[in-house]
Amino acid sequence: MRILREDVGCVVLLVAVAVSSAPAQRVALQTQRTWRFESDHVCITNAFPGARLSDCQRVARHEYRLVVRPENQPVNNSAWYAFRVDVQEAVTLTVHLVYEGGRHRYHPHLSPDGRVWHVLSAERYRHDRAQHSATLTLAAVVEHPLWVAGSALIGVADLDKWCQQLANDRFVQRAVVGQSLGGRPLHMLTIGETTAANLVFIISRQHPPEVAGTMALQAFVERLCAKELLARQYRQAFTTVVVPLMNPDGVMQGHWRHNNNGVDLNRDWRLFAQPETRQVRDALLKVAAVADARPFLFLDFHATHRNLFYTQADQHETFPKDFTRRWLVGLRQRFPEYEFRRHGSHNPRGGTSKSWAYEQFGIPAITYEVGDRTRRELIDRFAAGAAEGAMKLLLAALAGRAGAAADSSPCGGGVCH
Repeated sequence: MRILREDVGCVVLLVAVAVSSAPAQRVALQTQRTWRFESDHVCITNAFPGARLSDCQRVARHEYRLVVRPENQPVNNSAWYAFRVDVQEAVTLTVHLVYEGGRHRYHPHLSPDGRVWHVLSAERYRHDRAQHSATLTLAAVVEHPLWVAGSALIGVADLDKWCQQLANDRFVQRAVVGQSLGGRPLHMLTIGETTAANLVFIISRQHPPEVAGTMALQAFVERLCAKELLARQYRQAFTTVVVPLMNPDGVMQGHWRHNNNGVDLNRDWRLFAQPETRQVRDALLKVAAVADARPFLFLDFHATHRNLFYTQADQHETFPKDFTRRWLVGLRQRFPEYEFRRHGSHNPRGGTSKSWAYEQFGIPAITYEVGDRTRRELIDRFAAGAAEGAMKLLLAALAGRAGAAADSSPCGGGVCH
């Protein structure tokens, strides 16, 4: 591909600076800038939260080569991109996405405002698998910018607003349990009508691009907070602890996978060398250390190429017993249109949150993976159903535990006189 020289014009440099009180960072933060192509009346920028664009070159009139690099290498191929186009006249652009250190993965999503998103139509999108690149045909108008990203953007500010909305309910408490390397708060929600010692732990967004996992987490947690009888009964019996954003720095800066130290947080749950995992671990252990506390379930929401649940194998002993198999069998029956796989195993040295939670508590510890291309409507509907199924099984397990305790008492299941 021949590159034509173009005067970039007024380039705006907005270099992110870490909070001075935060620990030293090992990843060079992405330089935020605007590429201004005066002869085309086009600007392309990465100067917004969650953006990822490393370089932009003009190939021909209204045709551009966009280079995307990861925060550091080696890195999992989660080649996130996000940029915005501003024009002075209505034009059709051709954009070539090329990658260094990875290959194209995410189908383009478009938005006129950064909030409402739709998938780029197939006739305007070509994925060159041999070259690991993609070509996009984009229609831009003067009236509003055109946002382009590998998924709808659900960023730090969006999750902060969502947490605050939930915290408006009297049974939801919000707290800060630490801060990231970049000095951003790590928020924790505690959900429950009482101070029940029966615990469910939920975390998400260890990997910045995995927006579909955040969508599922939101639908799941919102169903736990519903007004229906099942949710009220559940909240009377269980306390749910939620950390919805484990890696705020990576989300803010458009990282492919890592935190600001260039580390995959979901491989740090054995060493706990990173402040994010260490502080969240300590917060969960503090909750579990309360008198009579009993964890029942751990969920970690992610996204990957297909719908998938990483679990323990059925032969691994857990409390509640057989929860995972019964939960997933019930979901298959209720949602046949939501195709998913289950992978049951346990590696105590794997460094994942799932491995740590099982080793620590002996409970079902599940990585809930949402497929990149799963429709939002189906993500929400299935996740709400998954919450309902989990609440029913957890309440049944609690009732069974109470029954077993009564049977083992001196008076059996009766009343002592």
